[in-house]
Amino acid sequence: MFNQKGQIRIIEAFLSVAVIFSVVLVSVTFPFSPNLARQRSLTVIGTQALMELDNNGTLGSLIAQENWTLIKESLGILLPVGVAFNLTVYDESELPVNSVIIQNSDLLGGGSVSVRYVCATQSQVVRFFVLRLQLAWAG
Repeated sequence: MFNQKGQIRIIEAFLSVAVIFSVVLVSVTFPFSPNLARQRSLTVIGTQALMELDNNGTLGSLIAQENWTLIKESLGILLPVGVAFNLTVYDESELPVNSVIIQNSDLLGGGSVSVRYVCATQSQVVRFFVLRLQLAWAG
């Protein structure tokens, strides 16, 4: 006769290893971070807002005219309610261009994201600008 207790112990050990491996695999594959989805959505929202504002070269011309107020108002309209922003404009040498703070509230907290965007003027003398838009959910 065969020893059935040994066979059951081997099957039990095999199933235990399979369960532990499955738990580790699932926890690595799907990290639990509810803020990660919110931060990714902020990145998409910020990029879309800048692209919409840059439609037909509008953003580049507003920067060339140093019309910081209109840029701030436009971002306030394009971004959803409850999103705080801070925009800094840099030239080709990575030096800040805007002399005025472009923001709707103090947002630098735990869950802010940063979006980089490059735009250019559409004139005879082309100038390039690098924009850094920081976003966070207010509240």
